[in-house]
Amino acid sequence: MREILVTGTRQLLKALAVCTLLCASTLWGMGRPELLGGLMAGYATGLVWYGVMFGRLWRSADMTVSQAKQQVVVGAILRLLLMGAVFWAAIQVSFGQFLATVAGFGIVYVLGMVLLMLANRKLFRQ
Repeated sequence: MREILVTGTRQLLKALAVCTLLCASTLWGMGRPELLGGLMAGYATGLVWYGVMFGRLWRSADMTVSQAKQQVVVGAILRLLLMGAVFWAAIQVSFGQFLATVAGFGIVYVLGMVLLMLANRKLFRQ
C-alpha cells in the first residue's frame, strides 16, 4: 500500500501541475486571475480529503472489523465537515470563488481516483 500511495502522490502532483498551468492560463485569458485563490483552496481541500482518507485507512488496517468501520465512518464525517466549511467560506466570498473552489476540488478528486484505480489495476494484474 505504501508503494501505491507514494507513486500515486507523485503522479497526482505532476498531473496537478499540468492542470494548474492549464487552469491558470485559461483564467488569465478570461481576465479572471483572482479565481486562482479559489482553485488553490479547492486543491488544498482535495489533498486534505485524500490525506484524511488514506490516514484513516492506514490506521484501520491493524484493527478489528468493527473498529475499522468506526474509523472509516469518523473519517467520512471529518471529510464532509471539511468540505462543507471550505465551500461555505468560498460562497461567502463570491459565487465565482465558490465555483473555482468546487472545480479545484473536483480536479483533485477525479485525478486522485483515476490514478488510484490505475495503480490498483496495475498491482493486481501482476
